[in-house]
Amino acid sequence: MSLEPIQKREKKSAFPWRFWLLVVAAAILVPVLVILVRLHEGNPPRLGLDPEVAWVGQHNEFAVLAADERSGLRSVEVLLRQGGREVGLLKREFPRASAFFRAGPEEFREVVEVVGRELNLREGEAELVLKAGDYSWRNWGSGNYREEIYPVVIDTRPPVINVGAATRYVRAGGAGVVRYTIDEEVVKHGVEINGFFHPGFPLADDRSGEYLAYIGLPHDTTSLDQAQVVAVDRAGNQARAGLGINLRQVEYSTGRINVSDSFLRSKLPEFVTHYPELSGSYLEQYLYVNRRVREMNDRRIMEICRDSHPQRLWEGRFLRMARSSEQAGFGDHRSYFYDGRKIDEQTHLGIDLASVRQAEIQAANHGIVVFAEYLGIYGNTVIIDHGQGIFSLYSHLSRITTEVGERVARGDQLGYSGVTGMAGGDHLHFSMLVNGIFVNPIEWWDRNWVENQLTVEP
Repeated sequence: MSLEPIQKREKKSAFPWRFWLLVVAAAILVPVLVILVRLHEGNPPRLGLDPEVAWVGQHNEFAVLAADERSGLRSVEVLLRQGGREVGLLKREFPRASAFFRAGPEEFREVVEVVGRELNLREGEAELVLKAGDYSWRNWGSGNYREEIYPVVIDTRPPVINVGAATRYVRAGGAGVVRYTIDEEVVKHGVEINGFFHPGFPLADDRSGEYLAYIGLPHDTTSLDQAQVVAVDRAGNQARAGLGINLRQVEYSTGRINVSDSFLRSKLPEFVTHYPELSGSYLEQYLYVNRRVREMNDRRIMEICRDSHPQRLWEGRFLRMARSSEQAGFGDHRSYFYDGRKIDEQTHLGIDLASVRQAEIQAANHGIVVFAEYLGIYGNTVIIDHGQGIFSLYSHLSRITTEVGERVARGDQLGYSGVTGMAGGDHLHFSMLVNGIFVNPIEWWDRNWVENQLTVEP
């Protein structure tokens, strides 16, 4: 009997057994290897600041950011280093949350408050150091580690402000100017009056540290509770210097406007075109326009006036509309009556000037056109930026002949008078604004007032 066929059958039956042994081993080892690779990951944590810090002053706040999506954060530390001295600002250690993946938090964010004068470090250069470690099994279980160094300058001395010439008496609804010097480079400066900030501008281009700020008081100002020059340097140190400005009260006129059905019928279709949300009776639509639309328009004007050319573009007094008569004054308090009853009240923040129908409207002074389109109750409107926070506004125009971005000179044509917006007859509504605050145009038409109150030479 031959044994050869039996041996062949035995060899043939051994192969499947070994194959399945390898399959089982691979099924066990591959996941183990994957786990070991993940636990042994080599990506260190990520670090950052919000916002980035270059200066440390009397008081700073910034957020420290750290992240590690794989093994999780083990620790985060922040310190200031100067020479051989280190001052700790933040130290956090996170207990292990699990034995395997993401044993620590995936993300970390905390605001650090620094009081510069409590650091006992000298003024000058230093390093802001951020450190973080994770729960990787790398480095014999001590994990990955990252250190970020940010060069900073410690400066806890606030700027020094010296107030020079300033308008001594300012009317409610009036304007003025303040001149001052600052002894170092600053990131923000200007005049703050009753909580409203008027930005300052360099007096000249030579970086001499001399500045000026034009100021305006709202028509309804009753007291000056706060009047200060404010400056903030690059380290965030803030300085303030008081101003000796005196408020002059003004009594503005009052008037009555009767709103008729014929006026509503003639005016409201124009507003429906631009404000399709209008609904209800003619009276309800009118009140929406006179209140809500007026507020929206004035907010838009304030937004436009927040960004002014840094150089003074205007020269001398501002032009008044030629051969015109005054129809309504600045600050007039108007009561609106319909069918014999009072329905609303508003304040007129400009001067209405009337001449012939479709009269040519000219720029009151040199500047740049920053707005030239329809604006609700003001109708077709042009706004000119005269630089350093000074603006003029021309409204109710029948036609606009200029465009945004055009540089205009005193006397250049802007358009023609009309009855657009909330105008009852052909006229020009002219306004002056200082940093978005409506002020009395009569002052700006007066050569002596401009020369005596606003002219500040370098």
